[in-house]
Amino acid sequence: MTASLLRELTTRWATAKPAERANAQSYVIGLCQALGVEPPRPAGSGYEFEYPIRVVSRDGTETTNFIDLYKAHHFALEAKDEAEGKSNDLLLRKAFGQLRGYVGHLPHERPPYLLVLDVGKTLLVWDRWNGDYGGFNAARRIDLRTLADRPEDAELLRDIWTDPAARDPRSRAIAVTREIAGRLGQLAVELEREGYEYERVARFIMRCVFTMFAEDVGLLPGEPFRRLLDEAAIEDPREFVPLAAELWRAMDRGERFLLKKLLRFNGHFFRDAEALPLSRNALSFLLSAAEADWQHVEPTIFGTLLTRALDPVKRHRLGAEYTPREFVERLVRPTVEQPLRERWTAVQAEVLQLRESGRPKDRKEAEQRLRDFHEWLRSLRFLDPACGSGNFLYVTMHLVKRIELEVIRALEELTGAREIRFVEVGPWQFHGIEVDTWPREVAELTLWIGFHQFWKAHHDVQPPEPILQDTGTLELRDAVLAWDEIVHVPERDRPDPTPRLRHPVTGKLVPDPEAKLSYYEYRGARPAEWPRADFILGNPPYMGEKRQREVFGDGYVDALRQAYSHLPDNADYVLYWWYRAAEAVATQGTMRAGLITTNSITQTKNRAIIDLAADRGARIAWAIPDHPWIDEAGSAAVRVAMTVIAKDPPDATLVLVDSSGSPRYERQVARLHSDLTAGADLVRATALPLRANHGLSSQGFKLVGSGFLLDAEEAARLLAADPRHTQILREYRNGRDLASRPRGVYVIDFGFRDEAEIRQFPVLFDLVRDRVKPQREATNDRLMREKWWRFGRNREELRDALTGLRRYIATIEVSKHRFFTFLDSRIAADGSLVCVASDMAFHLGVLSSAINVLWSLSAGGRLEDRPRYQKALAFDPFPFPDPTDVQRGAIADVAETLDRHRKEALARDEKVTMTGMYNVLEKLRSGEPLTPAERHIHEVAACGVLLDLHEALDRLVAEAYGWPWPLEREEILERLVALHDERVEEEKRGHVRWLRPEYQIPRFGKEAAAPAELELATVEEAQPEPWPSSAADQIQAIQNLVTRVPCTLEDAFSHFAGARRDLLARHLETLELMGEVRRGAEGSYYAVREGV
Repeated sequence: MTASLLRELTTRWATAKPAERANAQSYVIGLCQALGVEPPRPAGSGYEFEYPIRVVSRDGTETTNFIDLYKAHHFALEAKDEAEGKSNDLLLRKAFGQLRGYVGHLPHERPPYLLVLDVGKTLLVWDRWNGDYGGFNAARRIDLRTLADRPEDAELLRDIWTDPAARDPRSRAIAVTREIAGRLGQLAVELEREGYEYERVARFIMRCVFTMFAEDVGLLPGEPFRRLLDEAAIEDPREFVPLAAELWRAMDRGERFLLKKLLRFNGHFFRDAEALPLSRNALSFLLSAAEADWQHVEPTIFGTLLTRALDPVKRHRLGAEYTPREFVERLVRPTVEQPLRERWTAVQAEVLQLRESGRPKDRKEAEQRLRDFHEWLRSLRFLDPACGSGNFLYVTMHLVKRIELEVIRALEELTGAREIRFVEVGPWQFHGIEVDTWPREVAELTLWIGFHQFWKAHHDVQPPEPILQDTGTLELRDAVLAWDEIVHVPERDRPDPTPRLRHPVTGKLVPDPEAKLSYYEYRGARPAEWPRADFILGNPPYMGEKRQREVFGDGYVDALRQAYSHLPDNADYVLYWWYRAAEAVATQGTMRAGLITTNSITQTKNRAIIDLAADRGARIAWAIPDHPWIDEAGSAAVRVAMTVIAKDPPDATLVLVDSSGSPRYERQVARLHSDLTAGADLVRATALPLRANHGLSSQGFKLVGSGFLLDAEEAARLLAADPRHTQILREYRNGRDLASRPRGVYVIDFGFRDEAEIRQFPVLFDLVRDRVKPQREATNDRLMREKWWRFGRNREELRDALTGLRRYIATIEVSKHRFFTFLDSRIAADGSLVCVASDMAFHLGVLSSAINVLWSLSAGGRLEDRPRYQKALAFDPFPFPDPTDVQRGAIADVAETLDRHRKEALARDEKVTMTGMYNVLEKLRSGEPLTPAERHIHEVAACGVLLDLHEALDRLVAEAYGWPWPLEREEILERLVALHDERVEEEKRGHVRWLRPEYQIPRFGKEAAAPAELELATVEEAQPEPWPSSAADQIQAIQNLVTRVPCTLEDAFSHFAGARRDLLARHLETLELMGEVRRGAEGSYYAVREGV
């Protein structure tokens, strides 16, 4: 029935008059009827003709455009009627570019399909199952005149109209991959149980893996492996070993097996043809894996899961989460695909111009331009210096090959001949460095599986032999450090702090005083060499300063610090990769580098490395400051930052994502600061502390020994036993106490007393000696070993600043909510708190205001997904207002009420916590509904009043600054930075607005003014950009300019030195024709962008 209706539709429109052909809506209705799908509904239904799209240009101009036909969550369609005989699809190209731009402005997710209709003749189909729609030549072309004879195309269109998710290959691939990995994990367990060593099992399974894959993609016709598995399972499992070994030898050499000539596979996977004897149980696992659909395996997941299956230590995590492919693509696209597509667009534009002339010479030149671009793609080198199981390398290869496929299709369209190419983009261009053996092996396997998957999907010819090549591009070594030899230096061994022995008094495990950690010297240590690469990308290991010594040992870390002596000693491990990648961009011709780091890259110690790279021209061109991720080292959810580095990029892109990792905001900015923000330069401001704030803020005590702590019951007993203990025992608060409720914990605080003094408290002395000293004896810090009764970080400056105060201000260093509270000065603060030595409610009020909270959130770093309050960034440079006495008093009154209100709420109900109150406050501000538990907190804690108090503080503090209220976020930060800069200049002239003058002036007032000079931003006159010599380079330069800022033809002419106005006009016209730019009513050209 469908076929006959489609033939009727084709016949009718083949003879349609031009006026009728212009009515695309009539054709679409007819097509729907022929396919048996619902036709479009009335306007406002979400499945309609002329769907309105509100487009806001970068200059704020708003226009309404219309999509010819739109069905939400299914497709968007643009229709044209191209004249007969038109061979270069110019109108269809423009329609595609226009439609791609429109869907980026939809109020919801872009549809899975884009359709461009040439009425009655052709329908072009793009899908975004691979993450984006690709370029024009990525389309599947459906000839509507023969649609009745191709049921598979009609079925595709029916699915696009009714159930597009049925065509999504991703869910099927994930299910297949998980199933296969599970079977292989069972096989590995069975073989190890039978006594085979890990390495033999792993190599055997990898040979099986590629053999099964080769069968399903047609590289091994006749399914010889599956057949021999069947026969061995039915007859005698012992037959498997000689047959499998014979098959693998034949595959390696390209010889006959069971009378059939095989392709030559080569590669080191089959150089060793050992087949392990299988029990019937093991045979069943392997046969089950062989029966899976291997051609649909997802390489990005498969590499991770196979690594887990092969490794006995990691095998228990086979069912754990893994990094989704779209997360990997999110970094690969701006790092690699975007610059390649920019170049490819310019080449296509030049080819279109050459074809327009109609001259055979220009047509031949157009063909050469396409072949040159393909050769350039084949010449590129890609490096992942921490390649693991190859996820980033595979995704990169796949995206590059998608562009290559578009090039090949463009060549076929131009020449009219089938392009049969055996020399293509392939694994030999993809380099990696990996320190662990099996991930490196799996990475190579992943690349070859991905390569042949692509070949199977897009080629109708046999691939070139050998099927596998020993490329030698994946190296097994350390990526950041090289050395000549490793030598044990016994005199530098140190005590092992690992608890091993049971203490005779406490009964707790304590370090063995005889155990040592060996010190190994890395002689000749130096930065490791990296292969030359045009693009660098990857996900290096995350490890903080302390963890590095635990994992690698002191000798390695010392060698690393020495080899990179120009970097901060306390930098995160991943930042060594980041710096090396930036160095390659700055000095070695690498076009772009994109790396995953922890989101602590924005912390001060790490920002210094970003600033160092920027000084050499390697700047951040694109960033996501905070993104969810799966850490393969522990299969745990972590928060990361994604950054792309380029050489002196003209602008930058900032992307923000939601909690699931989906982009929600994208903004093009002039420059990204090293804290991955745009706008007000807090990085520069926070580098200059104000003397007015000096000496008042400090972290709390770092005990370095849990033996100092006492629970409430033990503390009460000790206080009752000896009244003198009140001099030593203090209540203790940490971050958990402030976020939730105080636990009643006490601490033994001997302060700076010497041993003779503390022996006057014999009971407490003995407690600390038994509970703390054993751990301290294993530390590498001499002072902590000798003064074991003192806190590890005893904070002399904090003790001094708190002297004479009845209370002080505290906040949690790492916390979801930023709130400040008063603590009694007799309470000792843990190192997880940041303290401000002031008992003035005015200071509490300013710190609690939205203005200061915004500053602290913007200036501080993050730990995972929680903001971090770093006193050097959040407090020391913060410019407090200088209010009148009346304003000061008003702020203090509200702050006192705020502090009292929260403490009374905590006392009323044990279910109320500070975190709970501020969770409710957050929802009250956003209008989100409260849960039953939150409603209870809201009622008991009077959170509406809490909100009123904060709003009152915000207004009063803004008034103290002399500002209107409310203000936008960026304006607040710009005003604060400007005020900070004014204060720095004042202090250089000797005028300091001390926060606690009676305390600060005697101690710090005579110090010389800070020597740091304020770096004032200067506006340099823009210099004209040189006009490139080749047409493709000219077009790319114009496209880059229009992407940065809308411009007219005259603007562009002024921007380029030596440009020809006629060429500029032609290039802009071509880009407009391709749908890459559009021209506004006022004559300005705008870049067409897909959006986030």
